[in-house]
Amino acid sequence: MPSQPSPLARRAAALLFAAWCLARPAFPKEPWEPWGPEQAAGAPDTPEAEDAPTAWTPLEADAGNEWLLVHFDLKVTIAEIRVRESLNPGTLARVSAVFEDGTSSVLWAGRDPTEKAPDDFVVRVAGEVAGQSILIEMDTARRPGWNAIDAVELIGRDGSRQWASGAAASSTYADIGGLLANELAPEARIFNDAALGIHMKAPGWWIRANPALLEAPGQILRAWTRDGVTTIAVVRQQTRGTWSPEDLRGRMAAAIEHLGAEVQAWEVHNLGESRALGLVATGGGEREKSPGTTQHWVAIARKGDVLLFLLSAPAASFAAAERIFEKMLASVEVQNPYGSSK
Repeated sequence: MPSQPSPLARRAAALLFAAWCLARPAFPKEPWEPWGPEQAAGAPDTPEAEDAPTAWTPLEADAGNEWLLVHFDLKVTIAEIRVRESLNPGTLARVSAVFEDGTSSVLWAGRDPTEKAPDDFVVRVAGEVAGQSILIEMDTARRPGWNAIDAVELIGRDGSRQWASGAAASSTYADIGGLLANELAPEARIFNDAALGIHMKAPGWWIRANPALLEAPGQILRAWTRDGVTTIAVVRQQTRGTWSPEDLRGRMAAAIEHLGAEVQAWEVHNLGESRALGLVATGGGEREKSPGTTQHWVAIARKGDVLLFLLSAPAASFAAAERIFEKMLASVEVQNPYGSSK
């Protein structure tokens, strides 16, 4: 059974509804912030399950109770509510209609079965419930990693369909992400170093991290983070000559052991024309030997150096971070990899 909503959430929803009634028709005047609650208004615009600023995301991951209040232009007798979950779905706990007098009616409560994103969670409403504001309550601790809602649609008994025209939320990552417009610019989403022969896209919508705060077996060329804990780094280690696959495997295993981690699996990746050796390991680094950390290393040997792509994440949220990591790897172009025809 879902946890009971806090009285504060219910009271906040009622007050926000009253504010909307007073503010319209001027809403909205301000530009939409990346990851802000207003990103849940309008039609869906997040076509893939990624950490995109085009969907509302709470301030923290796995924090527990969060809520999103959406408002629609027309009051109708409700037939369905469709909530588009765009990242780590399955955390909805309760959906209610909120009325003008501040009261509410629970339309659904239970365990959200949604497994893949983006996808719609559909609430079918029995009885005659007329309204134009919907309160969506979540338990974000049910699914590791950040959760996101891209859009909410209200379908009336008269066949009408409308997307939310405004939204407010318990918290928002826009408090952090909205300050980083330069990081979200298209040109900032590309890492290109012609001298080193590497071109790739940044992971998801993550922001750049300070390499001085990270550990890696070599020079960190670029690093990104989502929350200061989960990181992806591009590392270069200079070598004498070209390491064979056997050399590369042995040195990667030694580096993992030195960092206090344990190899769980070896794998081979094809990154464009590049053949890369990968491994997944568990354990912490020199500073924090924590079994709750999982790492994914992918290394490409070239003449004179090795390029290493390194994901480090808490074990609980590793699967979600790895999907972003794999998508980033698909964008990698490397010149003169070992074993290529060039």
